[in-house]
Amino acid sequence: MEKGFVLRERWKLLNKIGQGGFGEIFRALDLETEEKVAIKLEKVDANKRALRLEVAVLQKMQSSRFSAKFLHCGRTSDYNYVVMELLGRNIAELRKLQPENKFTLATTVRLAQEMISGIEDVHETGYLHRDIKPSNFTLRRHKKSKNKNENQSSHCCIIDFGLARRYRYSNGKIRPPREEVGFRGTARYASINSHDGKELSRRDDLWSLFYLMVEFLRGGLPWQRLKDKDQISEVKKMYTNPDICSDFPEQFTKFYQHLDSLEYEDKPNYDYLRKLLNDICIDCGFDENTKYDWEIYEESQKILKTSLSSFKVITSAPALSGTTNDWSRTGSRKVVKGLHNEFLGDIEKMNDLFLAEFDDLNPKNEKEKNEKPKERKNEKNKNKNKKKNSKMSKDEETETNEYDKMMKMMKMAEKSETTTTTKGWKKKFCCTIL
Repeated sequence: MEKGFVLRERWKLLNKIGQGGFGEIFRALDLETEEKVAIKLEKVDANKRALRLEVAVLQKMQSSRFSAKFLHCGRTSDYNYVVMELLGRNIAELRKLQPENKFTLATTVRLAQEMISGIEDVHETGYLHRDIKPSNFTLRRHKKSKNKNENQSSHCCIIDFGLARRYRYSNGKIRPPREEVGFRGTARYASINSHDGKELSRRDDLWSLFYLMVEFLRGGLPWQRLKDKDQISEVKKMYTNPDICSDFPEQFTKFYQHLDSLEYEDKPNYDYLRKLLNDICIDCGFDENTKYDWEIYEESQKILKTSLSSFKVITSAPALSGTTNDWSRTGSRKVVKGLHNEFLGDIEKMNDLFLAEFDDLNPKNEKEKNEKPKERKNEKNKNKNKKKNSKMSKDEETETNEYDKMMKMMKMAEKSETTTTTKGWKKKFCCTIL
């Protein structure tokens, strides 16, 4: 199906937002309610059909706060389809916006608590997810509502049940493990049991979550550059021990020990695991008002756009001459120079704000805390001295050159609004923009 196609005379396909072995996902418009939805399509003659299973699990998950809303499903002559709530960006995309692809401790532990709850709800339906990874957790799109009791849903939703499998019968009894099982999941996050060809159970979904948390805090995993599953398995077995989280808060080691103690039929203690992460929040002073890393990033973009718009307004004024009320070239230059200095001040404040936010959300030892403010003061003094020296010259020719340079800098700043990469903006944000 292509953009603009109207499915069942109701849902108009707007654009493709995902594609893979499962099929395609489109953003679509519901012509009856005028709300945007997501539609997953699977060809009728596909070699691997997973949509029917996904619909079954999704319908069972409708009582969970951590699931997308199921709206409709059906079949055309060429496609099977399911219509569901349109969600926001996934966690893998949000992590790429962060310095060194890392999340702070505050974001990691708060996010992981919601992920545990989402996984628990999947297990309560009698299914295993078997493909826990960052891209299978997405943020919910918050809608404005006058009713305070509405939109109290979770911040994070678990998606994609194409690899799910029922692990217990309807009477509650656990299905016996099969002797030979093929690999299931994503190699980077799959449990060692999956690499060894063993039957997966509830503990294995949580092992994947554990690797995911380590990746959030370190920015990567020791085996992430490997592509061969056998090589990944060897390295994973080498590093999967308490040392992998030895420099994290002690609760991570307890998390590891609980997972390591579980057998195939054992039910994980979800409450205990959530409490471990919540204890970290209490110890570090994190609460529900603590900002997530991507919220800090979005605020930075708003400040940047506001500052850039100030440049556009002042530089769009005509360079006139003739009357005292008109702009002369010299007058324009002085006003723009003043605005330029104000812009630099905004950027400097923004940079300090980011550093402070990340220091608070990722606590380190006291020595580092005491050293950073001194370093920032020294940097500020150097910048002030540079500004003072630049103002010493009153020569008209030098002033004209400065004006021309500044105009070039503004053009570069406008371009950087769309092309600046976010990698490393924590330390070099000002430099990247200017």
